[in-house]
Amino acid sequence: MSSIDRAAAQRFAKTFAPVTLPPLTQSAVLRHGHRTRSLHVAKGTDVLVAGNRYDSWYLNHNGWLMRYKVLHSGARQILDFILPGETFGLQACVFRSSLYSVVTITPASLTAIPFDMIETMLEQGLHLSKALLWSAICESARLGEHVIDSSRRSAYERLSHFFLELFVRLKSAGLTVGMSFEAPLTQELIADALGLTAIHVNRTLRCLRQDKLVAMDGKKVTIVDFEALSLLSDFENSYLGEDARALFAR
Repeated sequence: MSSIDRAAAQRFAKTFAPVTLPPLTQSAVLRHGHRTRSLHVAKGTDVLVAGNRYDSWYLNHNGWLMRYKVLHSGARQILDFILPGETFGLQACVFRSSLYSVVTITPASLTAIPFDMIETMLEQGLHLSKALLWSAICESARLGEHVIDSSRRSAYERLSHFFLELFVRLKSAGLTVGMSFEAPLTQELIADALGLTAIHVNRTLRCLRQDKLVAMDGKKVTIVDFEALSLLSDFENSYLGEDARALFAR
């Protein structure tokens, strides 16, 4: 496909509900759709590389990606995971060069949207403006909570909070079944996201399972006791959008 299709727009809108997007407006697609690019990216591919300049932002149709930075020491910090239905790359267009790298964790289907199309599409109405604002607000809120994870929560609390956040984000995108979700994450990836070692993650996962709070079967994660996990990790999901949705709905 050469433009953002209706299904993609619906997934985008669901993620940012109730900020609804039209199919990115028929006129904008007709006039500029040929300039968007559909990308099918293999696992382990860098979509953005820190220090490079970019002129497109991206909509992730499916697959998992991660935003990360590698320090001079070689240590890697994962800042966030990019889930299906989410966007990324605006920062790399606005700043002189990208501050962070983005790599695929699984194969992913993306739409690359030229940054200079934003102005034209914004003129079509407020829907896209709200969606872009929503995306920036949610990303900022998640990163703030991740700072608290690294600085103030124990490993047990961090991992509990991490699983609850993934569950709520995936649930809002319709990607959970009951209290379960699929997470294609290794213990090393989780460790780099939480500022822990892989050994510490393994030990903490074992404790969560023994305490009957989380169950794991391969890549499948099940939240066994949502309330208990929330209490012990101070998880309060308004930072993932509940309050913001209420404001947008007014």
